[in-house]
Amino acid sequence: MAPDYSQLMEDLRTGKRESFSVDPENFMAFHDAYMAYEYRKRIIGMADLDGHVVYHFDKDDKATN
Repeated sequence: MAPDYSQLMEDLRTGKRESFSVDPENFMAFHDAYMAYEYRKRIIGMADLDGHVVYHFDKDDKATN
């Protein structure tokens, strides 16, 4: 079963997490949650080895509420 990617992205936004990783077999579950997430343009992914992608929240001086 895939993790709750909506919650993981919210945890990035609120600072509870620094990053999380998505495995290739869970990418479509992540993609569905990502497309529905209000702040998705601030979620940045960096490709890792073997198709894994590590995501973090792009922080700047803008409010994130």
